[in-house]
Amino acid sequence: MTQNPTSTSEKLRAIRKSKGWSLQDIERISKGKWKAVVIGSYERSDRSISLKKAIDLMKFYEVPIQLLFEEDPSQSIKTINNKKLVLDQRRIKNSTKPELESLKRLISYISTVRRDWNGEVLSLRSTDLQFIAILLNLSDEQTIDYLRDESLTIN
Repeated sequence: MTQNPTSTSEKLRAIRKSKGWSLQDIERISKGKWKAVVIGSYERSDRSISLKKAIDLMKFYEVPIQLLFEEDPSQSIKTINNKKLVLDQRRIKNSTKPELESLKRLISYISTVRRDWNGEVLSLRSTDLQFIAILLNLSDEQTIDYLRDESLTIN
């Protein structure tokens, strides 16, 4: 079982490792802009990283800066599992709001993949929520709030 990184330093290390880079790779790829010893210090929490440096480093990694400040991503999974979020497919299908067109297609796709032909309600899984959040350009928690505010959920 893998643990999700919680501190900024753990997240920095996890991001670098997810790219398959060693500390020396960082120095080489950045052509010396980022020194291995400095990145290692950030990752061990031996040295604090300024916001400006964090932004620059995240740009170098090609990763959104928000990733460093998010809470544990598994929290969204716990949230949805505890709340049993169920979408009202009828309401979504009958909506004339243009911003829901993509959501309609995604819900249709999810139903097809699951072979769920009920067509009235759809229980969301954590990965469903993550896809919907990406689609709506919101966080998982904001997505839950949005779906509830728009009366697209049952419960």
